[in-house]
Amino acid sequence: MSIVLRGGAVLTVDANDQFLPAADIRVDGTAIAAIGPAGTLARPGDQVIDAADTLITPGLVNVHTHAATAFFRGLADDRPREFWNGYAVPGQEHFTIDDHIASVRAACAEFLLNGVTCIADRLGNMDRIAPAIAQSGIRAIVGHSLTDNRAPADWRTAEAVLERFGTDPANRVSAGIAPHALDTCSDALLRECARRAEHTGARVFIHVAQCEPEVAAIRARGHDGALACLVATGLAADFTVAAHALYLSDAEFDAWPSYGIPIAHCPASNLKIEARTLPLARLVGRVPIGLGTDWTVTNNSMDMLAEARLAALVGKLRADDPTVLTVRQMLRMLTIDGARVLGLDRLTGSIEVGKRADLVVFDANRLEATPAHDMASNLLYSMYGRMARDVLVDGELLVRDGMLTRGPEIDLVRDHRRRGALDRQAG
Repeated sequence: MSIVLRGGAVLTVDANDQFLPAADIRVDGTAIAAIGPAGTLARPGDQVIDAADTLITPGLVNVHTHAATAFFRGLADDRPREFWNGYAVPGQEHFTIDDHIASVRAACAEFLLNGVTCIADRLGNMDRIAPAIAQSGIRAIVGHSLTDNRAPADWRTAEAVLERFGTDPANRVSAGIAPHALDTCSDALLRECARRAEHTGARVFIHVAQCEPEVAAIRARGHDGALACLVATGLAADFTVAAHALYLSDAEFDAWPSYGIPIAHCPASNLKIEARTLPLARLVGRVPIGLGTDWTVTNNSMDMLAEARLAALVGKLRADDPTVLTVRQMLRMLTIDGARVLGLDRLTGSIEVGKRADLVVFDANRLEATPAHDMASNLLYSMYGRMARDVLVDGELLVRDGMLTRGPEIDLVRDHRRRGALDRQAG
């Protein structure tokens, strides 16, 4: 049975950023089969969803997160920079791997309910965590974190994840290679990650220049900054996704685009940990940039619309220019540019015939969405994630009328609340 979204306003985010005031979108199987005038695409037997008074967008793309840490929300607010050395959170030792799997289920549901259809997720124990991500129905690239500062890199688990999910972007869930950071991984490990990425076609996901101690550590290894380390180890390439990139010199920012290294920009997390963000306006349009929420302990919200709004406003502040980081640029960062960072832009990130049906139907019958002078502006600056009414991934309705279709939200809430209680864990 095909699905027809009938009569919605459509932000296509295609190459021409077409806006369709009222249109039908026909979904056959996993793909967008047709886009036409309102009321023209339904056939007998189709599931027709009335999308009048809605705004339909491509699914939102979160290019950097750690879903299994959703338990940590609220555990480490207002801490000094020094607190984050090692990224240990009070009470985290009480949570078991089974708890973290439950946390993944809750986090993926939260993403979907906020209109996020695609995530890039990396953490330890990914061989056990990734199946729960896959079961949620969300699109994802997953990676098992690698480090050798305390023990040999866990290639066995990383290889198991790669073997199970493959690296083909056409898979709804695929695998990447995930060295933790430049300071927690030796040059030898980083070179091995680059070698395996070239061999397997996997993308590499790594934290880069996220704090001053990291940069100091790689300088002590003989590198003249984070970019020099990436160059020396073979990771200064378009298959590497660099999260954060906060502590780069002016010379590094100037040279960065020549290497084409995509960046995962996580402004809320960066501000909470470092009271700092990268100069977004300096790089936008020169290098692929997507937006990420990071983990709940450093970004209590998983609302990507809020993340884009923060990125735009703080970016204008940093540039001392209110004209930069336009609505168009930020909405592309949320969708097609995020997909490009992940190597998925041929499949998702815009509403075009032939692409996967990763779609969000936002309820525009809200005061925040009116008047409709500019629906794109409303989406960025006044709407919020939980206005997502219907969410499709690969043509499957995973959220309908604001409710999950694979099980009630309240069941996840109750389980997450129970498992997340530190007194329960400590007892």
